[in-house]
Amino acid sequence: MENSNSYGLIDLDRYPINDLAGEAGQRLIEETQAALQQDGSCSMPGFIRPSVIAKMAVEAGTLRHLAYLGPTEVTPYFFNYDLGKGNKLPVDHPLKRKGKRKLSQVAADLIPEHHLLSRLYYSTVLTSFLAKALDRPVYRNQDKYQSLNISMMNAGGCQQWHFDSGHMVTTLLLQAPEAGGVFEYVPELRSDESENFEQVQQVLDGDSKGIKHLALKAGTLSLFRGHYSMHRVTEVTGDRMRIQAILGFSTKPCLHGNLESSILHYGPRVAELEGVEL
Repeated sequence: MENSNSYGLIDLDRYPINDLAGEAGQRLIEETQAALQQDGSCSMPGFIRPSVIAKMAVEAGTLRHLAYLGPTEVTPYFFNYDLGKGNKLPVDHPLKRKGKRKLSQVAADLIPEHHLLSRLYYSTVLTSFLAKALDRPVYRNQDKYQSLNISMMNAGGCQQWHFDSGHMVTTLLLQAPEAGGVFEYVPELRSDESENFEQVQQVLDGDSKGIKHLALKAGTLSLFRGHYSMHRVTEVTGDRMRIQAILGFSTKPCLHGNLESSILHYGPRVAELEGVEL
């Protein structure tokens, strides 16, 4: 499903992604690239118009009964199933350290195509902007479950310190909680050459040096180098749910996710649909 009819969703006066060849569009690309280079993250508040983001949150709320509560204690490397496998490691090693995770997720196959979030995700104008910002082709994740997700956190909800499997994560905050739910990260904590376990362990032990904080508002689109920067979401407080969409984009074409991960995060129904015995 391709959809270019998304101009009405985005504040194009502030973020002219429909005219990237123009002066303002070029400036937006340069600012985005500079932020990613300097901080490993780029947040664009008000990317989605206020009236639109409110409707997106309402639509997402109608799916809350479909959200699956995944694992509640996981390590920072829970997607790297083979990392450290076969090694005898101390119980306090980062590969063994489990943190609290309390969030529910709605998988892509449960999000209707007519929802405004789907319209945004499948818009060609958004992929074109991301390609310019990253200076390489960008593709949508082709996995039927992982391509587009909605994450929901009620009071007490949180996400432990972790790294992402993807090199670039694109998120959209649909609804901010009353308090808490702050996005925290340590830029470029590891690299392709080193896992930097020593400093990872320091963060897990409570060392706050180098941690950046983002109290995001609804309508903020965020680009984040989560594969290299360890991050978490602090505990949500208050009655208002924190709702965030994860938009699956990649620089690799025809990308499909790990089925084991899909079953873990979206529940036994995925195993049943795929004919896998648990």
